[in-house]
Amino acid sequence: MAVISVRVGSELERKIRKLIELEKSDKSSAVRRALERGVEEELKKVALELYMSRKVSLAKAAEIAEVSVREMMEYLKERGVPLNLTVEELRRDFEEAMK
Repeated sequence: MAVISVRVGSELERKIRKLIELEKSDKSSAVRRALERGVEEELKKVALELYMSRKVSLAKAAEIAEVSVREMMEYLKERGVPLNLTVEELRRDFEEAMK
């Protein structure tokens, strides 16, 4: 397991302490879980932005976000983002999803 050191402001430190208290866990575990959730969400946001700007396909966005195509479609739906798929993009995404 890698070690990452960060400096946080007093407000974030307060929130971390609150999380530790509520979860009744140690600092490392609480921060690790919060970091995992945050990184997962950030990957989805980046994938969403790339998809919306038509820089990546739906399948590529799912790959970037490290979720299935179905999960990525649900993520788009939850945020009101339409599926802008041509027949060719749909075929390509299907082929990539089957790999």
